This record gives sequence, structure tokens and C-alpha cells, in this order.
Amino acid sequence: MGLFSKKDVCPVCGRKIKGEVHVKIRDNVSVCQNCSAMINMDAAMIPNQTVEDIKEHLKYREKNLEKFIRFESTQEAKAGTTILYVDEPAKLWYCTRNKKEKNPPIFMYGELSGVQYLEDGQPIENEEKTGLLGSLFSDKAESKAIHSMKLRIELSNPYVKTVDIEMIAPNNEVKTGTITYKSNRRALEKVREILSVYHSAETARNTLPLAANSSAAAVRVFTVVRSVIGS
Repeated sequence: MGLFSKKDVCPVCGRKIKGEVHVKIRDNVSVCQNCSAMINMDAAMIPNQTVEDIKEHLKYREKNLEKFIRFESTQEAKAGTTILYVDEPAKLWYCTRNKKEKNPPIFMYGELSGVQYLEDGQPIENEEKTGLLGSLFSDKAESKAIHSMKLRIELSNPYVKTVDIEMIAPNNEVKTGTITYKSNRRALEKVREILSVYHSAETARNTLPLAANSSAAAVRVFTVVRSVIGS
């Protein structure tokens, strides 16, 4: 008979489970604190993961760490407490609220599927036509208090489906039309602009036909990216 029962041992790494702070996965199986600390996926996904799923995820996180170690930031943008870092040669990016974070999720350009601006959980209408900056100085809308203004980045990543950049702290509010409101919008627009351009460039690169006229289209994409980076 072993020293510990199966319930006392982590099914992922085999270590003893200590304390009460640990993750529970499918079938109410407990994972030790060490393994739990390495998990980085949408919270709603965790209860549906099997032991084998978690093992595969931790292998994925090891590869993510290798990307992070090699990551060289060539462009940055700050929005509130969140910083966007981009490694243009490697076509990778990540967002973090902590500069000392040891293994933040690293994403490829191709994993971007959309970027949306929300106020109090509602998308801003006609954003694609006017852009976030297009309505900053508009006098048509009456000033109102809002409690959330965020950029929602939608992803095709297997473990992280959305990244939210929130500009208003909990239990606080900002009035539309104020300097703070406009400053927040500009910061979010800068992040959105960077991500949208790189996503568009990557999409164009993957869909351009292999024909003589494709080189002209590639030049146009490069020109757009260069103009944004240089601004």
C-alpha cells in the first residue's frame, strides 16, 4: 500500500497535493499547486479538461516559454495598466499588466480574428467606418457616465479565446467627452491599430494568389504597415 492515496497525489506530475489552493478539472479531479500555477487558459475551459489535456497544455506552455525567452520587442503600446509588445520579425505579440511576468501567453499574428471596442459591454456602432478616433470630438452624443471601456481582442488560439484591455478600474466611472475619456480612447485605438494592421498584412500574405500581379498587392500591404509603424 502506498504512502498516499490517489486523491492525495497529482495525476499530472505525481507530486503530493498540499493545501486547498489547487485547480479541479473534469470528474472533480484535483491538480497540485505547482501544475495549477502553470495553467494559463480561459477559466471556463478548465473544468472540462482531462488529465491528458492538462499534460498537453503544460507542454504547450513550455513551448510558449521558449518563444518568450527568444522574444525581442520591436514595438510597444500602453493602454491603462496593459502593455502590448510586438516582435515584428517573429510575427508574435503579447499583452501583460506585469512587466515581470515570467511566461505570458505569446500569440501569432495569424491567431488574431477580431478587435472590438466596447463601452459598458456594448460594441460601438459603425466603429469600422469611422474608427475610434472618428467620434472623439463629436458633439452629437450627450455626455454620460460609463463604468467600462475596453478593447476585446478575439483569438483563434486553442486556450485563450479573448484578451480584454480594460481602462476603467472596478467601481469607477468616466464621463464621455472628458479628457480622461478621450485619452483612454486614443490609447485603445493605438493598440487596435497596431494589431489590425499586422493581422491584415498576415491575412493578405496568406491569401494573395501566386501570380505576377501578387507582388504589386504585397507592395501595397507593406506600404500600409510601414506607414502605421512610422506614425
